Amino acid sequence: MSLGVHLTGAVLGQKVHMDTLVYSWAIMATILFFSFFLTRNLKIDGYGLKETFLETLWGLINGLTSSQIPGNKGKSFIPLIGGIFIFTIFAYWIGLMPWKIGEAFSFWPTLDNGEQWEGSSPAADINVTGGMALISLITYMAAGVKNGGLGYIMNYFKPLGFVEWLDMLIRPLTLSLRLFANTIAGEVLVASILGLVALVLPMFALAFELFVGLIQALVFSLLTTVYIGTAMAHSEHAEEH
Repeated sequence: MSLGVHLTGAVLGQKVHMDTLVYSWAIMATILFFSFFLTRNLKIDGYGLKETFLETLWGLINGLTSSQIPGNKGKSFIPLIGGIFIFTIFAYWIGLMPWKIGEAFSFWPTLDNGEQWEGSSPAADINVTGGMALISLITYMAAGVKNGGLGYIMNYFKPLGFVEWLDMLIRPLTLSLRLFANTIAGEVLVASILGLVALVLPMFALAFELFVGLIQALVFSLLTTVYIGTAMAHSEHAEEH
């Protein structure tokens, strides 16, 4: 089994995971396409399926940001949190597709170890989840500095400032590893069941993992929002003192 192993290639002289690169750009292009398609000619009266879907998605992301970020400042983070949520769902789900079918074709790519590629989610690449966690880190640090200025920065140099430094290290680390590990585990589960039993049980396993992907996207988005809210609350507390 070669799950979690990626196709490699050279870009500007650097070895990169080509499947991760292609999938990630394809996911972003898909998100942009559907964003353009779904937001055309929206109706105020006579709601249809499109309007209902968008309102539900907006309500979910707006609920996350408004509940965790103080004041009315959460709305400015809706594009970021919404982007993370949607990208994570696509990145998790794409690895669950039946890519193993491709092994029946002669043109199907092989890995560096000689085995045939079985498909791999971008979220099963620690570089992707680590990059997403880094975006989260930069965002909540920038929000804290913007909201609290020098007072927020000084939190890192107080007698107990080492706790803040640990948070800055542990938060992105746990964010990236949680999503990475769960994605790998989900792909292994589905592939293992497919190799052992007939059609019905794998369908239940796949449905369960699709649900898990939704939960993982929600958790990543929620924790990012919580970290932003916490940073802004700390900065306001620092201003008061």
